[in-house]
Amino acid sequence: MRPPLVPDRPPTTQARRLTRRRLLGWMGAAAALSSGALLVYQEWQRVTTLAPGEGLPVASPSPQLATPAVTLPSSRVTPSPPPTPSPPVVFYQGGFIEDPQSHDFNANAGCGGDPELFSGLVALNPDYEPVPDWAESWQSSGDSRRWVFTLRRNRSGWSNGDPVRAQDFVWSWQRMLAPETGAPQAPLLFDVVNARAVNQEGADPAVLGIRALDDWTIEIELEQPRSYFPVLLGLPGLLPAHRPSVEAWGDRWTEAGHCVSNGPFQLASWEHGRAFTLTRNPYYWNSGLRIDRCVTPILPAQEGLVAFFRGDLDLASVAAESLSSVVLDPVLSPQLVRPVEPAIWILVPNPQRPPFDQLPVRRALGPAIDRERLWQLSYGAVTPAFSLVPPGMAGHLDENDEILAGQRFDPDAARRLLETTPYADPAAWPPVALAIREGLSQQERALVEDVLSQLDGNLGMPLTLREVPRQDWEAVLEQGDFQILWLRWDFPYPDPSAAYAALFASGRGQIQGLGWADPNFDALIRLGDRETDRLRRLAIYRQCERILQEQAIYVPIGYPVAAFLIKPWVRAMPRNRQGDPVGPNRLFSRFKWYVALGEREAG
Repeated sequence: MRPPLVPDRPPTTQARRLTRRRLLGWMGAAAALSSGALLVYQEWQRVTTLAPGEGLPVASPSPQLATPAVTLPSSRVTPSPPPTPSPPVVFYQGGFIEDPQSHDFNANAGCGGDPELFSGLVALNPDYEPVPDWAESWQSSGDSRRWVFTLRRNRSGWSNGDPVRAQDFVWSWQRMLAPETGAPQAPLLFDVVNARAVNQEGADPAVLGIRALDDWTIEIELEQPRSYFPVLLGLPGLLPAHRPSVEAWGDRWTEAGHCVSNGPFQLASWEHGRAFTLTRNPYYWNSGLRIDRCVTPILPAQEGLVAFFRGDLDLASVAAESLSSVVLDPVLSPQLVRPVEPAIWILVPNPQRPPFDQLPVRRALGPAIDRERLWQLSYGAVTPAFSLVPPGMAGHLDENDEILAGQRFDPDAARRLLETTPYADPAAWPPVALAIREGLSQQERALVEDVLSQLDGNLGMPLTLREVPRQDWEAVLEQGDFQILWLRWDFPYPDPSAAYAALFASGRGQIQGLGWADPNFDALIRLGDRETDRLRRLAIYRQCERILQEQAIYVPIGYPVAAFLIKPWVRAMPRNRQGDPVGPNRLFSRFKWYVALGEREAG
């Protein structure tokens, strides 16, 4: 049980605190400051008084009850009034502080749009596992190099009534890989035969190892075994595009009135810079969606909190500068939801550079860092990490796992590790520079500075910061031009291989300049690529973690934690097997699918 979030330093200055009094004071100015928030309120009034047939989906009416006729003195019978249709269920979604560039995830996974307009072959559930979406089933060869997906034989699926066919996905992925598209997520498909050649050398898309065998069957051939391949197909970056719309409207094909989507929602309106509205896609194969309409205003973070506080939003994101005030507020704090993000902050000591060329020095780093302190100082914006994979994702290890014992905070044990090195005497330390990428947020920089302070206080290690320009960062990783590195790793896909292989495998790892290789580790990575049994795969990656821990190749610091405010009448939201909230985030694109609303409170 962690202690309460009572910081060792003042939470924030009074001028920046977001208290209930300040929120109430802002409300008078909010109309002038936030046309988006006003739009939400006007939309709420409109929807609650909307008559059937005005363009909104209408839920099935309540069963008509038999009402006895009343005989008036004139003997004329007054008919019973018709039943009142149920109003549409509307979700008011905050969290969009900038207008989307587009909703074209096929061309740019970072477009900033709403991914629930579209659906892929599979979707990821709150445990980041692939479940059937437009593909009702799939199978792989024994070596996980050939995959066949069978689509649903629906007569329609796109929001204009077109069927969703295998050719839609083949064309969309060819478009994504085309060099002229410039899709940043193109490397997600580089395991497909000839995908790299199409993207980087301009090869004919016809040679791509993705084929439509017929309207309802897709065959995909990979260059290497990848047992986790279906997970990739559930990412927003691999959502399809509607070819006729792209060819008719070009870059403007996802504008309101042009956008044709194949997901649970369709784009009803989009007033740039103010708001966009989604309604149900009546042709989507699954009718289980529990909301009829989603209104999303474009609001700066502080204005979003104002709108949430007065009940105009069901969900609002909390910016880092407001987090302390929200945590300490007795009304807002109970409505705070804290999903762990699919990312981790780590330290990477370079085993080729003194003083980290000595194993005891590398091992001393973990027990010298009090991660609970970081959790408190950040008001819960980071949760302690003891292994590479975040909680809620397959491959996460419990902090009490015996192979993680070396990470538990124990400064005395850390100092004992230094007794066999020249650095038992603090005066013997050489200058040590911690490399960080230029442009860290204020919150992340505060974490870095506190870690430096702890290493100095607990080990006597005098560290300075070396800020690397953004344009030079990749070269630093490739050339190993660092003594010790601070790295935030955002998982490109939710699987253990996205950390162990993507960071540390020989020839594949992000930090090639580390100069570290272990044949047993690389053999385990190859085995994990092929293994299809879930429990055996997890056991393989646990052994990968053991090797990294024993050789102290990295030091886990913390997992980033998002912050959202959610109203009490939101009765359901995505939660994983552990009951922890999930998303919305870069990898999980089905947040609204799991939302259910109760009766909205007045006022």
